[in-house]
Amino acid sequence: MQYDVVLVTYNSEKWLRGCVAALAGARYPLEELRLIFCDNASTDGTRDALAALRAEYPGFGGFELVENEKNLGFGAACNRGAARGDAPMLFFLNVDTEADPDVFAQLDAARARWPDAGGYECRQTPYETGHHIDPVTMETTWASGAALAVPRAVFAESGGFDEHLFMYCEDVDLSWRIRALGYRLYYVPFARVTHYSYENGGPKLGEYAGSFYGNLLLRYKFGGPRTIWDGHKMYLGALRRPLHFDNVRRVLAKNYLRHFITLWPFLFWRFSHKAEYRARTAQFEGGFSADRGLCALTPPPGDAPLVSVIVRTCGRPGTLRRTLQSLRWQTYRNFEVVVTEDGPDTARAMLEREFSDLPVRYLNDGARHGRAANGNRGLAAARGELCNFLDDDDFFYPDHLELLTGLLCAHPEADLALGSSMALFCLPDGTQTQLYPVTFDRIDRFSMCQSCRISIQTVLFRRGLFERYGGLIETLDAHEDWGMWLKYLEHGRRITPHAPDVRRATSVFVQPAGQSEARARIAAYRKSDAAFYNDPSLRFDVSLADLRRYYDDMIADLRCLEARGELHEFLEREARRGE
Repeated sequence: MQYDVVLVTYNSEKWLRGCVAALAGARYPLEELRLIFCDNASTDGTRDALAALRAEYPGFGGFELVENEKNLGFGAACNRGAARGDAPMLFFLNVDTEADPDVFAQLDAARARWPDAGGYECRQTPYETGHHIDPVTMETTWASGAALAVPRAVFAESGGFDEHLFMYCEDVDLSWRIRALGYRLYYVPFARVTHYSYENGGPKLGEYAGSFYGNLLLRYKFGGPRTIWDGHKMYLGALRRPLHFDNVRRVLAKNYLRHFITLWPFLFWRFSHKAEYRARTAQFEGGFSADRGLCALTPPPGDAPLVSVIVRTCGRPGTLRRTLQSLRWQTYRNFEVVVTEDGPDTARAMLEREFSDLPVRYLNDGARHGRAANGNRGLAAARGELCNFLDDDDFFYPDHLELLTGLLCAHPEADLALGSSMALFCLPDGTQTQLYPVTFDRIDRFSMCQSCRISIQTVLFRRGLFERYGGLIETLDAHEDWGMWLKYLEHGRRITPHAPDVRRATSVFVQPAGQSEARARIAAYRKSDAAFYNDPSLRFDVSLADLRRYYDDMIADLRCLEARGELHEFLEREARRGE
């Protein structure tokens, strides 16, 4: 497959050698790769460096330089670069990147798997983008333009990047228009690109302000009056309480005033593109879904330990199928899957027929053991040094095992790593209604004695904890994992003493969105309340220092809410939850 690799430069001299050398090291026929650099009037040595690199790397299928007379912005430069080639695939790549040797082979594999897709997004490390992807299908609502492969025919049909967007959100806009045409976008977790955009996981001023500006303009293009109004409220809220950058309010205010001049092409776009606008609703809303957050990846060592993923199930192979499909995309490959089914062996045939590519071991004796005992059977059979539960209606994002395993390998003194997750609310027919991140600022014994702040699939722990302190509480029909986490927090060694170790959501747990189903779930858990709170093995001493630390943190949180004008709303919401 031939690729036109389009790279935009602007005073980018320091990145060029590493970027081109990485592309030259691809395990792929270099004559199939044409590099097209589109320079936005750089004033450093970028153009001279490109001329030297062209002579140094003659093996590519082409090495072109498009010299713009002024800075056209990212999207416009990409369009001009794309127009200079004719390969069936376009690969838009930021110049501050280094592509892995297998990236083009992995993109070819993705194209074979999803031949009718409208685009393929590469994985970026050490900081991945935070947007949600479907953990089962790898479909995404928008794809980052920093490392994005698009069939040339699809790019031409969509009209390319919107040149009215100078920088930021132009990839979101392109993604929505591609999807409005009926194409799907996919995330390719094994096509890896190292991106040096972030130094510490936090945004820069230009990105922070530009994202708010672009977000507001996209609301004019795709949204109705309510959506546009919500965008103004969000922008003005950021203007009142921005992140801490020098001159941040000045930049935000300048952009806000400027948008009244630049909004008109976006507002009138819908009249000349009626078909795409009518198809925009799902694409538009998906692009503004909750963010998973950022977290630096600590790569596990080459001899990283085996991880046992224990999957509890009971008579629902259709639900189990989707959960196991999410394990196919794990970027950490040294793992086994222990599927332990309670009751009749309804999943055996499906596992043998559909999941021979996964290292699955199936446990079933036909008897009813209960949720906790069934999970403990899986733990007892686990061969891995590290263990992670994954119930049959929950999912891992592709980076879950790699991120948590790398963290534990970097802290060999620790016994467990606590992650974060996304809550996905679904109606009985499977319709997804809401998705949001679940991240607690505080997780310790005192806060855990009030409510369980750990979702079962978010924790990677050493098997020795189970061997020394037991597993799920088998006397309970619910809260069985809550009791186990309390014991592990009491006796286990932590990485971060009072907070989660990973704030990026690396897993998804499903909750019922229907009111009757939600009430039934709560009622089922309440049946175990008395047994849980009266269990003598779940009594722990809390020191005065723990109480003082919790009190100080609570007062600080309330003062923060009061300063932001959100205290009254918070108290009302908590009162409704307690009813």
